[in-house]
Amino acid sequence: MIPSSLLDRLLNIALSPALWLSVLLAFIYSTLFTLWRGGGWGQWPRDLALGLAGFGAGHLVGLLTGLDWLRIGDVQLLWGSLGALIALFLGRRIWRRQDDQPVF
Repeated sequence: MIPSSLLDRLLNIALSPALWLSVLLAFIYSTLFTLWRGGGWGQWPRDLALGLAGFGAGHLVGLLTGLDWLRIGDVQLLWGSLGALIALFLGRRIWRRQDDQPVF
């Protein structure tokens, strides 16, 4: 049986609007990036993972540096977006198909 205080903390994290807004934004960025740069639906899961990780890393950088530019509630929108875009571009640069030309 899970103690109620631990369960309350887990539910607070899982139902956090900031978490779901961050996931939604990373999902949108990843999907738009996949459609823009191509690669089909086979590339999309990798782009989604990179977008989520990049948004999380960028958000963390914004929190740790204390730079609160373009923030929505608890979400560091500017830094999370920059982190997601950097991760998506670097991911495509690192993992490209053998028959593809360089991405940029």
